[in-house]
Amino acid sequence: LYDWKFFNAIVSPDEDSPTRIRDVLYDKKTMYKLLAVTKLVNADLEKVLRYFLTQVWRAKEIFDQEGISEPGKVIPGHKMARLISLFLCGDISQVDEILPIIRRVVAGDGLDVVRVKELLRKHVENYDEWAAEFDRAAKWAAVMLGPMTFNQGFVECEVPPSAESNQEIYVGIPTAKDIYDVLRD
Repeated sequence: LYDWKFFNAIVSPDEDSPTRIRDVLYDKKTMYKLLAVTKLVNADLEKVLRYFLTQVWRAKEIFDQEGISEPGKVIPGHKMARLISLFLCGDISQVDEILPIIRRVVAGDGLDVVRVKELLRKHVENYDEWAAEFDRAAKWAAVMLGPMTFNQGFVECEVPPSAESNQEIYVGIPTAKDIYDVLRD
């Protein structure tokens, strides 16, 4: 795991870097050592990191059980609702509550922050301890997944060809005809 490819994935990421870093995250033996070192430095940070890693490992187990090997397999709304329900409460009992939230986002109507926070409050055991953080995360997700307005692009009605508009800047630059004439010779 810890060869030059791992360090290169951190320092100079390329298309293989996420896979390499994910492999390290999934290696529990290595992560337990990291947690032990983190606990020596800062016990609170170790708790947060332990919780994060536990959730990553749990998500991996759920994806493996459901046969999810690539992001495209999560896209159908019912599948996404099933995965979120499994992650939140360990079973599929909340699919009917989650599916309307997903459909609303897909329809472009934004995230229902109130329903999301109700689901989290019901199924996350430390919700009250971290209520402010969950609130911020839900609002951030609402902005990210919400409808967006955009300005119409500027459309110019009559645009002269660039070769005719300012010919002095093209002096000395060969035309396409000049290039083809040289290539034919």
